[in-house]
Amino acid sequence: MTERPAPTRVETCKTELAARGWVILGPHLLRDGARAALGQFGTVIPQFNDQDTFEVTLKEGFDSLPYSQSKNAIGPHTEAPVYDPPPRYLALDCHRQARCGGGQTLLADGFDFFESLSGELKTWARDNWIDFTADAQPGSSQRRTHRARLMSQEGGATVFRFSYNQFRYGNVNPSEADIESVNSREDDAPLSRIARLGEAFFYEKVIPVLIPDGSLLIWDNHRLMHARSQYADSSRRLTRYWLR
Repeated sequence: MTERPAPTRVETCKTELAARGWVILGPHLLRDGARAALGQFGTVIPQFNDQDTFEVTLKEGFDSLPYSQSKNAIGPHTEAPVYDPPPRYLALDCHRQARCGGGQTLLADGFDFFESLSGELKTWARDNWIDFTADAQPGSSQRRTHRARLMSQEGGATVFRFSYNQFRYGNVNPSEADIESVNSREDDAPLSRIARLGEAFFYEKVIPVLIPDGSLLIWDNHRLMHARSQYADSSRRLTRYWLR
């Protein structure tokens, strides 16, 4: 009888990614660089900046905003809900992780959240379109919009879209003006309720991941919500990739 070869480490990672929605690739899988490793999971595609990489590190001008190039916490969301379809996978290549105890990438299952909704909100989500809006960065004049449902079938795949910022402030990357314009009272509109329930579900079920230096985290963006905890170490630097 011919024995099947033992699965390679990449094949093991693919199995883990399919099963739970995320996986960490260690330095031994990145010897030929992040792009070579990611090429075994999909095709790297351009991001909001029209480049195929985005540096997740501290930049001036975003001190008070929930944005990737600030030190602030970022609420739960799926990446690029304004794209049709959104990137299938997201990857963060960690060059230097924060040494302050913060900066974790936070993950929770969006499919499970959808199933946790009441019958009323599930019906609303299935029957209603959401107008997603994203500025390339807060306050930018470069804007993308896309109308989609919270859960949809696209190209034979199930896609979950969620953005606390969008549902709360009207923009995936809100400016200070967007945030200040929101009335602080509770809103009983279905989308506002979904935002609050999604945030509560996320932090109840959250998986915090502090990516080690020299390693790469990849996750299923059609399935998982992600967020980031606040950090203080300005030397933290990661490179983000989108894959289809």
